[in-house]
Amino acid sequence: MEKVLLFSNSKKVFEVTNTITSGKYKLSWCTYDSLKENQYPHSDIIIMHFDRKMTKDGTFESIIKVKGRLGHAIPILALIEEGDPQDIFSILNAGAYDYLEKTDDMQKYKKKIDELALWNWYLKHSNQKNSSDD
Repeated sequence: MEKVLLFSNSKKVFEVTNTITSGKYKLSWCTYDSLKENQYPHSDIIIMHFDRKMTKDGTFESIIKVKGRLGHAIPILALIEEGDPQDIFSILNAGAYDYLEKTDDMQKYKKKIDELALWNWYLKHSNQKNSSDD
């Protein structure tokens, strides 16, 4: 079972994510305080929720910190509240794999998580294949 790590300060976002991932993925929830302290588990997939204030204050450091600790290939889904196109571009440019502006559409949210899981599977298997080719 793949491990999903959600960074969010919102219990509502956790509850929605928990409903979507239940039975299919092992979900861990950490606040951004855990990120600051580097106290979070290694995972296969990362979901980072950026509320309106965080989007305006900048999100690059959080994404870069996670990628620095868990690897540059770690797939990250950014949940962006009220971000403008420049915010979205900046988050993707910082290293997020994909983004979602609202978690209201549970089917769309689930599809994004499943796509990250598929991408993670591909990365792991392509690395194993490349290693065996050496």
